[in-house]
Amino acid sequence: MKTRVLLLLALLLAGCGDDDATENPAGEAGQASPAPPPDAGTQAGHGADPGRVVVPEHDPSPPSATITLARADGTTLAETSQPEQGSHPDTVTLDEPALRGTTTGHDADGGVARVRVSLREEIDCRAADGAYRRLRTRYFPPPQVERIRSSPGARLPTRARRSLPLSLSEERCHGGRLAAVHGELWGEAINGSGLEAVTPHLRFVYEAD
Repeated sequence: MKTRVLLLLALLLAGCGDDDATENPAGEAGQASPAPPPDAGTQAGHGADPGRVVVPEHDPSPPSATITLARADGTTLAETSQPEQGSHPDTVTLDEPALRGTTTGHDADGGVARVRVSLREEIDCRAADGAYRRLRTRYFPPPQVERIRSSPGARLPTRARRSLPLSLSEERCHGGRLAAVHGELWGEAINGSGLEAVTPHLRFVYEAD
């Protein structure tokens, strides 16, 4: 009888030892394993991402910006940048009342917070009682009251692009018909510190049949 009691006690003690080992996977140190770094889910961590940069406390240099004017099918007709590089035609002639505007911003030091495409039109209309002109300016995205500025330490892309198909404002000739549109296309880029670059304006004209 005494032998059976001792055997039962030995079995109970062995079972308790197994439970303790299962509940403490940290091993001899008795501490949990450290949590993985926040960037462990990326290939090399955000700090090694060549496409993004940390917004600095102070950034005296503005970004660069490029505006491209293309046909609706994407064929490039003119391009210019800020800072300016090379030359561009004085006026581009469109063969249809549509175009594609593309703004590309770049800032390797402060990142790009926003890029914008802007279009201004002078719309010449004709009606039975004479000719008249309409004006229209559009911004994509629309202007904001608040200054665009990112918090230091935020991560922003070093390059950003906005490309839009744009139809000219034929519908503005209420009661008349469109004769021609003389317009300007330009781009804007703003970096993480709120500094901006505005491209020179690309002029274009469309004349209806």
